[in-house]
Amino acid sequence: MDVKNKLAIITGSSQGLGKAFAVELLKGGAFVCLSDVNTQIGEKALSELKERFGDDKVHFVECNVLKTEDINKLYEECENHFDKSVDIFCNNAGINHTKGWRLCMDIDIMAVMECTEYVLDKMDMRKGGKGGLIVNTASLAGICPGLSRESYSYYVAKHGVVTLTRTLGTVTMMRETGVKVQCICPSFDDTDIMKVDNPNKEFEVAVKKFGVMTPEYVAQAFFKLVTRCGTGDAMIVLKDVPPFIYTDYSREWTFVLSAGSKLAHSVFGVDLFTPKLQMLFLFVVFIVIHFVLCLLF
Repeated sequence: MDVKNKLAIITGSSQGLGKAFAVELLKGGAFVCLSDVNTQIGEKALSELKERFGDDKVHFVECNVLKTEDINKLYEECENHFDKSVDIFCNNAGINHTKGWRLCMDIDIMAVMECTEYVLDKMDMRKGGKGGLIVNTASLAGICPGLSRESYSYYVAKHGVVTLTRTLGTVTMMRETGVKVQCICPSFDDTDIMKVDNPNKEFEVAVKKFGVMTPEYVAQAFFKLVTRCGTGDAMIVLKDVPPFIYTDYSREWTFVLSAGSKLAHSVFGVDLFTPKLQMLFLFVVFIVIHFVLCLLF
């Protein structure tokens, strides 16, 4: 998507990733509506970005994504202010697990779902909309298993965001609604999400292994996702590594393993196809393919 003259809303964008995403879109020529539950920081961000990009390019609307009326107000006030239809909606507002698993789930997945439902209704071409793009801020935590019991809610929520993206981001769905759905999955970045009291050893090891990225670094990948990638794409962002799309092959993998399980049962009477047997099966398949290729070439 060419973002020039497009109108974008970004939730949770007074600081951190959301603000960095706004900067990249503004640099690309878009109009941006910032939003946040914290009006003091939001107004400060608004003033800064107005000075940098112009008064007509950016706006701020207070929004608590836990409140349906705030979500509705955000969307409507944005369109009224700019006198344009929203083209891009970024579900970026989020917290970590430290304020409790329920609030983490409410903000990181339930609010994302509610915003997405509302935005889809507005953008859906079958309902009079003109289509658009929904970008969800997920996390590498939405791809990998959790590090501890204390933080599992964050991982569950982010896995939900990735699944939501892939489910609503099919080509068939996009053809029907005109709406693309994508998500970005950064590893550790220098934002409030990283603020954890008494981090456990697993967390510290993971941070040391992956490193910590700046919001600006992640935002550069975000801009590539928005402008160059397709619907349903989940982009992983790691420090000092070019961003890449993490394609879900679970259906294909399930088909391969089911074939192996049937073969093992029919030939050897195996009644449980364990990971060790799966690896043995794949090794045999590799040898067979290698032998066939040698015969052919």
